[in-house]
Amino acid sequence: MQFAELLKQERMKNKISLRKLARLSGVSLSSIAKYESGEMEPTLRAAHTVFSALGTSITVGEGADYTPVRELKKGGRKDASA
Repeated sequence: MQFAELLKQERMKNKISLRKLARLSGVSLSSIAKYESGEMEPTLRAAHTVFSALGTSITVGEGADYTPVRELKKGGRKDASA
């Protein structure tokens, strides 16, 4: 599943506006809007920060909730939980 879909699904489930999520997470409103529209892919840190603000987490890596478009840095853990 793409990050945009996961984010929107979780945000709607929690009935949180984009503006409130930005305030809770410390991630800019414009970045969150771009993540949710699929216009921009978050870093793993940003993905973790946003989902933590929603009171949940996502599993990152091949076969997990979310597989990043960008490759992880050499030595990074592909199956790490965000």
